[in-house]
Amino acid sequence: MGIGRKAFKIWLTASICWCIAIGVVVYAGGFLPAHYQTKFRLRADLEPWQREWSTSGPLRRPLYEIIRSPSAEKLPVEFEWLGYQGALWNQHIHAREMPSFVFPSGETLDLPADLTAADTDYLKRAFWDQRWKRWREILAPFARTAIFGSLGLFVGLWLGRRLKIAITGKQPEPEAPRLPYSPQMERLRNVTLALSGVEVLCWVVLGVVTDMADPQPLLNAVSVMFTIMLPSLAALIMSVLRRGPLTAAVLAALGLSMLLPQLVVQLVPESWLPN
Repeated sequence: MGIGRKAFKIWLTASICWCIAIGVVVYAGGFLPAHYQTKFRLRADLEPWQREWSTSGPLRRPLYEIIRSPSAEKLPVEFEWLGYQGALWNQHIHAREMPSFVFPSGETLDLPADLTAADTDYLKRAFWDQRWKRWREILAPFARTAIFGSLGLFVGLWLGRRLKIAITGKQPEPEAPRLPYSPQMERLRNVTLALSGVEVLCWVVLGVVTDMADPQPLLNAVSVMFTIMLPSLAALIMSVLRRGPLTAAVLAALGLSMLLPQLVVQLVPESWLPN
């Protein structure tokens, strides 16, 4: 009732390539890790914005005569993705030499140099605390594309096999058995299997801990975690099915490189981390 070994290999390879392609789009498109700026709340007594904030040169008035202090007023904070804005926006950013703060996730946050230390710390903490919500909004559409595309291919292969059997009236010939791995490849498979299994377990624990601190809808949480743990999950499945030990090892190494920063943030005391 399955799709056959050869069709399964085609499905697995195509699904991995499909997910890698989606990952490349996410990374190369600047979706994650991404660059952000803060959407400051303005003072109520301002003149129209365009006369207060030009696209080049210094501010025409001190910063705190334009914006409200987020930390002093305990304001809710929103952040805006810095996509491609053209030459005027780049000139606007570089003219003010805005400091850029890098976070363990690889994301950066641009903040005006005139901000007080209290406001800078307030905004940096708020930005990091909102990371799971931000990642959910970014990754959920890509995760659905990865899942439904892979499932659609599997269903298509299964229907094609059923249709072929219905037309020919006979089952396909049994496939020849696979040759065993060499001792070196068997050791590599076992190491990859253990490493990827630990990675998947760590991602699940991180997801549960994060959801307890910041509850999210189940479907959104699962979509985000599936996308983040995809290299580790692919390595685990390939190792269990004895497929592509070298590719599985590379995917497990990629998954480990993605997992380590999150473990450091969770396990290392905050005072030990760079600002």
